[in-house]
Parts: sequence; structure tokens; C-alpha cells
Amino acid sequence: MNRNMTQHKQPENIPLKDVSRFNRWIHHLDEKDKLLRPETRKRKWIISLAVLFLLFVLSFILFPWVKMEYKNLGVTNEKVIQTLPDKNRLLPLEMPVDSFEQRLKK
Repeated sequence: MNRNMTQHKQPENIPLKDVSRFNRWIHHLDEKDKLLRPETRKRKWIISLAVLFLLFVLSFILFPWVKMEYKNLGVTNEKVIQTLPDKNRLLPLEMPVDSFEQRLKK
């Protein structure tokens, strides 16, 4: 077989005109990464992902937990129901229902 046929064709590099500096920087880093040996490239990515995961885990350990503070309103549903003049009125935390359900409740 011909040597050229066994190798994969690399896509041609498209000139990067009118592209942001960030995209050119990423493209340049990608080209440098492709030049590395596969073992070195794999090791680099494993180390990078391990460091990111370690930072993620440490963020839960190092930063204090948020204290949830709330005030008790002191109003129970029985008190709210007694103060309502009309039973068709919605309770504060009740979801509105359609007219068919309203008729079933009566």
C-alpha cells in the first residue's frame, strides 16, 4: 500500500482572519497540544482534571457553610382559615385551581 493512503489526512488549516484574540490563542494552544506524544498529552490532561477536581472538593471543605436563618411567622393555617371571611378564598400557599376543581370542592 501507498504510505500516503495509510495515514489519516489532516484537515487543512484555515487561516484565522477576523477571529478574536482568544480564539487564536486557543487554536495555538491546541496545535501545541497536538504536537505532544499521546502519553504526555494524556498525562497532562489527567493531571489538569485531577487538579480541577481537587479544587472543587477543597472548595466545600475550606469555605464555611451558610447558616440559614429565618423568622417564624407564628401564624398557623388554622388561624388563617378562621380569619378568612369566605371559604372560596385561596390559602396563602395553595396553588390556584381551575374552575372544574373549584366546583368539585363545593
